[in-house]
Amino acid sequence: MSEVHDPRKCQHCQGSGAILQPFPLGDKVFNFKVVCPECGGACWTVLCTSCNGKGKIGRTLNLSLGGISYPLSREEKCDQCYGWGKLAAARHDPVKRKRVDDMTALEMRDELRKMRRKVGGTKAELKERLQQVFETNDRGWAMRCVPEVSSGTYLESGTFRDVFLVTFTKGPRKNLKGVYKVFKDAKTESLIQEDLQAVAEAGRIIEAFNEYNEEHCRQRGQPARRRVYLNQPEVWNCGDRKVLVEPLIDGTYAKFNSNSGWVNEGYNMMQALSHFSFHFSEGQRLLCDLQGGGYDTHYILTDPAVLSAKKEFGATDGGLRMMQNFFAYHICNEYCDPSWLRLKKPRVCAPVRSGTSFFPRGTGRSTAVDAFRNKQFQRL
Repeated sequence: MSEVHDPRKCQHCQGSGAILQPFPLGDKVFNFKVVCPECGGACWTVLCTSCNGKGKIGRTLNLSLGGISYPLSREEKCDQCYGWGKLAAARHDPVKRKRVDDMTALEMRDELRKMRRKVGGTKAELKERLQQVFETNDRGWAMRCVPEVSSGTYLESGTFRDVFLVTFTKGPRKNLKGVYKVFKDAKTESLIQEDLQAVAEAGRIIEAFNEYNEEHCRQRGQPARRRVYLNQPEVWNCGDRKVLVEPLIDGTYAKFNSNSGWVNEGYNMMQALSHFSFHFSEGQRLLCDLQGGGYDTHYILTDPAVLSAKKEFGATDGGLRMMQNFFAYHICNEYCDPSWLRLKKPRVCAPVRSGTSFFPRGTGRSTAVDAFRNKQFQRL
């Protein structure tokens, strides 16, 4: 028995409003779910009454020559269905987001609430908070479900992820370069939440460091220091997988320090940022594994690691032992304040390396050892 086609459904997407489109990245191919090009995301349901489903309508024009009127007829695209011949009961066309300057205070609060940000304060405070999120490419601003980047060029592979160079094809970064980080398998993809937690904590520390530098220079009448920005990734849906996408850092890329205590001499401000994070968190955090671009007026960092006393920030969190390593090799410089907290008698606990070190979570026994070390650490 032949299948009977439901006239209410688009033949291209069978009523789903979307189709799967292959998207190659290196030697892999991912299937993205994209809006159906036939029905625009909503299945056509009824014939257009203006053209009776033809997509064109006849128009009669009167041409006057020598006082005599000549009727002329021609077919034009129907202005009701735009030539499709069918109309949709409900089109789900994307609504353009308002500019922040055009939003009311209520609309600003709604946007901030979606991103789980603070919604209190005056309209000026809401505007500043929303613009900051927008300018720093906050990962919570949008969850992409369609491809917005070109085919990727393979760059390198890390322990857990493959990295590709891509070009944004739409949106505010159209034609700009970006970085596309694909987790190697579904198991390592579970680390994405820990990555985002580390990025959020790093953003909080960097914001405080910038405020400290501004106040320090203002009080002493010194020229402003370079600001530090964090390249925050967005989470995109790629079929049933999640990937991280962020803008490409232009210029020379450098590694400033690692999460095992290695230091790249000549970047004193970055070493001071790591020291500041320990002081700012009252000895509970240490921002490290700093890397990115250094420019005349600012730094842009990406993929930092956060060390914590309780190992809260994933596989790059080396805990108390790596905090010891950092201070064993750290030499305070002109950007450090003598009043900042530091370990009094740090010791080298492990070999240092310039690359990122990974510290998989161990068994209950290692957790007990970490708890014992934590008690000792609090006495330092």
